[in-house]
Amino acid sequence: MKMHQMMKITAAAAMALSLTACSSGSAAGDSSAASGSAAPENPYAYLLEGFEYEKPELDLSNADGVLKSVLDKGTLVIATSPDYPANEFVEEDGTVYGSEMMLAEYVAECLGVTLKIETMDFSGTLVAVDTGKVDMAFSGYGWKADREEQYQLTIGYTGNTKDYGHTLIIPAADEGKYKTLEDFVGKHILAQASSLQQMYVEDQIIALDPNGGTELEMVATLDQAILGLASGKCDAVALDGHTAENYVTQSDGQFALTNIKFDLTMYGEHEGNVAAAKKGETSLIEAVNTIIQFAIDHDYYANWYTAARERAGIEE
Repeated sequence: MKMHQMMKITAAAAMALSLTACSSGSAAGDSSAASGSAAPENPYAYLLEGFEYEKPELDLSNADGVLKSVLDKGTLVIATSPDYPANEFVEEDGTVYGSEMMLAEYVAECLGVTLKIETMDFSGTLVAVDTGKVDMAFSGYGWKADREEQYQLTIGYTGNTKDYGHTLIIPAADEGKYKTLEDFVGKHILAQASSLQQMYVEDQIIALDPNGGTELEMVATLDQAILGLASGKCDAVALDGHTAENYVTQSDGQFALTNIKFDLTMYGEHEGNVAAAKKGETSLIEAVNTIIQFAIDHDYYANWYTAARERAGIEE
C-alpha cells in the first residue's frame, strides 16, 4: 500500500461514523462451534465472516458494574482510534476493520450482546472510558504504569510472532546518521499523544538531555506524524517496530529505519496490546480476559491479525 493509499485511508477514517451491530444470535457461554457469519442485519458481521470459532463457557450470574450494564442494555460500546493497521483502521469505503475490532466483535458475541464502535482521536479513547461514553477501549494500547494505575486492563494479546520492538524512523537522506538513542538528543521528534512511544522518548531520549534542547511534539494521529516527517517538520517519528517497517516500506524510499530500539526491560514484562475499562471494573475485565485467553489459546487472534494485515495491504 503506497503513501497515497494511506492518505485515502486517513480521509476515510476522518469520515467514519459510529455503527451499531447485532449479535450473532449465539448465547453467551455456548461452547458449540459457531460460524463467524452473523445475522444479515448486523453491520459488523463482516469482521468475523469466514472464520470458524467456538465460545468459552462464561458465568455471568454475578455480573456487576459496567458488565451488568452491558448485559442489561444488550450493547457493548467501545472506543477506538482507527489509524493503527493492522489492529484498527478504516478502509476507503469507510469500513472499520482490524484485528482488535474483530476481537471486540468476538467479545460482544461471547457476552451475547451487540457491538457499537465509536471512532475518535487516540487521546480521546481513554477519556471516553473515564466519562462513561464507552464501556471499553480497544486502540492498540501497550502496558504503561500510569495506565495500570488509572484503568482496569485486560491481559495482553498479540498477532505477531516476531519481536519488532519500538523504534524511530527518519528521512531516507539521514540513513546511517543515528547509531544510538543518544544521537537523537537535540532533535525534533514526533509521537502520538498518550502512546507508549511518547513515554519511551521522554524516558530514554529527553532524560539524556540536560540542556532541554530535544523537542518532543505530540500529535493526535500517526498519519499526522508521518506527514510531519514527509514535509520536513521533524527529524524522526517514534513508532512501534512493525508499524515503522510498514511505513518505511510504503514510503517509496522516502523514509528509513534506524534499527535503534528503545529499551523495554525497564518497564517489565507486558507483552502485546491490552484493552481498557474504568478502574475497578473487575467483573467486566475478568469476563473479557476469559474470552481473550480462549481466543489466544485457539489461535483466533493470530488468525484475525493475519487477515487484517492482508486486508490493510501490509507485508510481513
